Amino acid sequence: MSEKHVASQASGARLPRTLYPVLVLVAICLLSGALLGRAQEVTAPIAESNEQARAMQTYSELVPEASSFEPLDCDVEGCTAALEARDDSGALLAYVIVAQSKGYGGDVPIAVAFDPAGVVLSITAMPNSETPGLGTNIAKESYIGQYVGMTARQTSADEIDLISGATISSKAALAAFNCASDAFQEVSQ
Repeated sequence: MSEKHVASQASGARLPRTLYPVLVLVAICLLSGALLGRAQEVTAPIAESNEQARAMQTYSELVPEASSFEPLDCDVEGCTAALEARDDSGALLAYVIVAQSKGYGGDVPIAVAFDPAGVVLSITAMPNSETPGLGTNIAKESYIGQYVGMTARQTSADEIDLISGATISSKAALAAFNCASDAFQEVSQ
């Protein structure tokens, strides 16, 4: 037998040379996926805890005299949280409703504190993905402050000064307010 034939028979038992990079890449992908999964597993509770702390800070800013916030069940579409704000003695101070509606850049969430009679005590626009300098202006007091003192009812765009150049965002905030009003009607009964 020729030397070339013996070499080709020996190499036939091994994997083709072009398959090695593929196997290395597959191994790297599997290892990377496992490590990323583990990192997610470790950091998820921390992220959830941070999110809860931010939410509690928002609720406390809305109703500073409240010592506790008790969650309520709410089935209104767009309502992401409904709570009773209570003082040290357990007396009901307010209802805190977090609601959202679709804006230009994504969801536009707001948090509203209603007194037990349904009057808006305070309101805040929460972080969103609206256009900086336009849609994010819904967080400014000149816009969001219009809702303070209103009652929990459906409000139209004719009753609010919308933001010029950001009508989609300001209408989304209005829709979120209307959702919060509906949620208040449901949970306060």
